[in-house]
Parts: sequence; C-alpha cells; structure tokens
Amino acid sequence: MFKYTQQKFSKLIIKIDFRNKNWYIYHKSSPNLTYFVVKKKTILFLEDEDELLLTLGSLLRDQRYNVIETKTAEDALKTLKEINPDLIIADIKLPGIDGFDFFHAVHQDSRYKSVPFIYLTAFNNLKAAIRAKEEGAADYITKPFDLEYLMVRIRELIPP
Repeated sequence: MFKYTQQKFSKLIIKIDFRNKNWYIYHKSSPNLTYFVVKKKTILFLEDEDELLLTLGSLLRDQRYNVIETKTAEDALKTLKEINPDLIIADIKLPGIDGFDFFHAVHQDSRYKSVPFIYLTAFNNLKAAIRAKEEGAADYITKPFDLEYLMVRIRELIPP
C-alpha cells in the first residue's frame, strides 16, 4: 500500500497520506498555501443484531464518524484487509468466531495492536469483563447500555 498518493486536477493538487488518513489540498498557483483536511475517524462495528447494528451505526455517523458494519467476525477480518479502523466495537456472542477470538485474531496483526477495542455485549459476566480488560480491551460495556456513556468513551478514545 502506498504511503502517499497525489492527484493533479486543473488547478488543485490533492495529496493523501494513507497511513495517517490525512488529506492535503493546495492550489497550483500557491503551492505554499496548503489546506489540511482530516479524514473522518473510522469505526469497525461488529454486531449480529440487525436493529442495534443499524441504529448505533446511524448514530455514530451523525457524530461524524465513518462506520463500517459487519455481522460476523469472519466478515470483519476480511474487512480489516481493506481498511485501517481507528476503533473497533464488537459483541462477544457471535455466530462462528466469537468476540474474544476475534480480538486475538486482530491483535496478532501489528497494524491493529494499538487500535482501541470496545466490547459491547449482553454477556454480563464479571470474569469475562476482567479477562477483556487484562487482554487489552479499552472497555467492556454490557447491554442494555447507556448511549451517553458509550459516546463519551468513543470520543475519549478517538475524538471526531
């Protein structure tokens, strides 16, 4: 994958830094005057319940996040080959690979070790919560959850 790409239009030049997800735009007549555009932060949201997936995904988009939704861990792992999320939110009880195994698969790749990971789950178990935190999860939030708390945690981890 390229670290940078540059596109030339009639009067504008756009340079994209894929690693840092930033866009730099400048005019040919004034190359020293650069407009810096920060790309929206990307959240990979893994949830098997359609209603929650669509509702929370929509709410996060309203907060100016780019949201990629998947229903299975297998699909999420395929998606990770194409995107570099800034945050991952995942359920634990999923069809196929569960949330814990998904977390381990993600963190085997050095590109994602520093990506914050929030478990959002109906699995209300203190031992599971402790395990999640010990293994490096940023948070373990149980359903039903307080939306305001979730949004605060997301903004703390990745400001929009």
